[in-house]
Amino acid sequence: MQTVCAIILDYFGNDKTIACLSSLIDQGLETVIVVDNSGNQQSNSKLSDALAAFRQNKVPFVIHQIVNQQNLGFARGVNNALRWLENNRPHRYYLLMNNDAVATPGMLEKLLTFMREHEGTVLSSPVIDTGNKKIDYIWYHRLSGLMFSNNIPGSFPYLSGCCLLVDKRIINNGLFDEDFFMYGEDVALCWRLKMSGYEISCVDGAIVEHEITGSSRQGGSFYEYHMVRGHMLLARKLARYQWETPFLVGGRLLTLSTRAIVRSIRFRSWIPVQASLKALLRRKVAY
Repeated sequence: MQTVCAIILDYFGNDKTIACLSSLIDQGLETVIVVDNSGNQQSNSKLSDALAAFRQNKVPFVIHQIVNQQNLGFARGVNNALRWLENNRPHRYYLLMNNDAVATPGMLEKLLTFMREHEGTVLSSPVIDTGNKKIDYIWYHRLSGLMFSNNIPGSFPYLSGCCLLVDKRIINNGLFDEDFFMYGEDVALCWRLKMSGYEISCVDGAIVEHEITGSSRQGGSFYEYHMVRGHMLLARKLARYQWETPFLVGGRLLTLSTRAIVRSIRFRSWIPVQASLKALLRRKVAY
């Protein structure tokens, strides 16, 4: 069994994917899976051409490309790749990376060393350098759905899905809850691991560079819709008892409604309010 395989999910971003791959050249990988999740033939052709040109550099790992016929979302896109690997080329660990993330020298080695020295840890992440700040653990408040950089009563820590090293012990016909399309699947995963008695760890000294999501700054409809949808799904997923669910839903209705109004004022656009209403009313949107 090979040690580590990286999985990179691409969505109309072949330039970013190549930059991500370039940062993995000296990380000691044997295999990389690039998942084209754009569902667009032209984008697929551009990515295929970019990968062919990249392979000419005689990179030290094998690159496999998986093409999805439609945008399956983050959770299902990653899960499909993991299922294929587990059935065909299983590895001891899987490195999940957003294609807009860039590994710094020695990142994977530090994550691997930590995981091997801490048998109870099944999920680890590097510190995320956004350029403006560095992020380790994020604390998710179960009642309100608010996120904090420090431990707040009623919250629990989770690791951002932008870069994760996953122990195969927790791969069971996939990893993420596919009810999530985008945003929230990493929170749900860390909560599930916590409830199962597993450890998660952010490893000091391991660094990944990750850009801030453009749509979150601009109040884009796609981001606003899926962010609200993810939080509302978490209201049900994080309930330990059935009686907790109405309180978790009510807390989010308050915070998410306030958030939508504030962001609409900030961006001088009704998009955050409109997208939030669609998510709260469980209306489906085109991807």
